[in-house]
Amino acid sequence: MKRIYLFFLTIFILNSAVTIAQSKYYKRAMPKFNYGIKAGINIANQSSHGNDTITDVKNVSRINVGGYCNYSFSKYFSVQPELIISGKGSHWKDPYDEMVDLPLYIDIPLLIKIQPVNYISVVAGPQAGLRIRAMQKEVETGVKTNINDYYNFLELGLVCGLEANLPNRLNLTVRYIIGLSSATTDQQYIDPWYNNVLQLSVGYILSGRWDKYNKNRYRR
Repeated sequence: MKRIYLFFLTIFILNSAVTIAQSKYYKRAMPKFNYGIKAGINIANQSSHGNDTITDVKNVSRINVGGYCNYSFSKYFSVQPELIISGKGSHWKDPYDEMVDLPLYIDIPLLIKIQPVNYISVVAGPQAGLRIRAMQKEVETGVKTNINDYYNFLELGLVCGLEANLPNRLNLTVRYIIGLSSATTDQQYIDPWYNNVLQLSVGYILSGRWDKYNKNRYRR
């Protein structure tokens, strides 16, 4: 329940930040808009706050790929919604089984970007994840089984990280995504399990030039 409260508190803070940015800078400059594509790797894991301590859980490497758009309200604040296909899951072992859970999601983060120094942005915001499918692989045999019923269709998360806006339309992003709502149902798992992801990605701006914008924004 505390994770749900944190999710809605984040939405309130983001809404307040956008409102302040709009009112403060509306008469000073036209907002800047750009959009692009991105792809990278997820280092995914799952955690539980229950009493299931006999399960050994390890990271799995998955991919992320998608697109984003960015709308700047000022020299320092912008909003960035994204649409990302993102692989998550974990490699786990208990006294009876050794399995790899491989859920795949469409993630929809809504991020606030704050750029305190040239070319570097701090990003944070809520994220909704829509489960596309979930597979489970038995390590010994390699057999995969559909386990959609074991995973909730919707999960909520919190994103925080850093982004480097580079010349030649490139950007590099490092984020950590904390699961706020249970990814799993009680059909198979007694305790709720949460997806947690360290996400590394490279983006390419299709429209708009962050390098030109960064060069000019501090000349005033």
